[in-house]
Amino acid sequence: MSLSVVIPAYNRERTVAATIASVRACGVPAEIVVVDDGSKDRTVEIARGCGVTVVTQANGGPAAARNTGIGRATGDVLAFLDSDDVWLPGVAPAALQVLQDYPQLDAVFCETHFGNEADGYRPLSEATGAGRFGELLTAPLGPDLFALDRGRFVRMMLDRNQVFLGSTLVRRAALDRLGVFDPRLFGGEDYELCLRLAAGAAWAFLTRPLARYEKHPGGLSADPDRMAREFALALRDAAARRDLFTPAEYDLVRRRHRELSFYHAYLAYQRGDLGASRQRFAAALRHAGFSAKAAAYWLACCLPGGVVRSLRRLKGAAP
Repeated sequence: MSLSVVIPAYNRERTVAATIASVRACGVPAEIVVVDDGSKDRTVEIARGCGVTVVTQANGGPAAARNTGIGRATGDVLAFLDSDDVWLPGVAPAALQVLQDYPQLDAVFCETHFGNEADGYRPLSEATGAGRFGELLTAPLGPDLFALDRGRFVRMMLDRNQVFLGSTLVRRAALDRLGVFDPRLFGGEDYELCLRLAAGAAWAFLTRPLARYEKHPGGLSADPDRMAREFALALRDAAARRDLFTPAEYDLVRRRHRELSFYHAYLAYQRGDLGASRQRFAAALRHAGFSAKAAAYWLACCLPGGVVRSLRRLKGAAP
């Protein structure tokens, strides 16, 4: 069973060598494919100096870069590691062995160390699961390995992304069957793919940490507006794959899509950008389905700005 690791990179001259070195030291032979996404610095030069396969393309975003890497990679198991994160030694062989030993599994994801040097690192599952991640770990396959119940996993994924892609190994066959990254997304593409795979593939969780995920001040979580947009679009994609969900799950997909679309529009309304909020509420009604609350806010945004500001002041003054 062969492993390919796809590393998308954009202006990562300071970190890409360490990412490559961590894969080489992970304990299992792996093909490394760096996809440079139109960098303006020395990323390509440094990656080529590391002796790995380097593919260059015009800037198209991380989803497009990963899809390019999938097309170039030769392994029957794929992993995706961002060029500012690293793998920890000794865990990749165990994760690959899981897929070797359990042919019924399509993907395995591992624990992740999340944080930075200044603040320290902690298990990512504590944050993503909000204290409930253990509810997924009810079917042990070994002392540190658990098969994931599909229904429970899908429901938790719809509440919040549980998977760090950099700590995940997935069979190429599963991507061939269920599709690759949506290049229209620029931040929510990991979540959308993992949600699709949660619904249509069989997963296991390895409690040993495979990756160290660096938290940056400028990351997606630090931009609520962009995060709301990306995750609403990811749920839009999920709603287009009705075939992957049970009727009850699909109802939940649609509800989450409406909630996130409304929230994205409300963020613009909250900061007083009536033009953007009007467009966003209209888009929410058009793409996520009718909501009386969204319709009311859209109508309010169509009023003159002075009237809307007066309404907001009244609402703020209400007990």
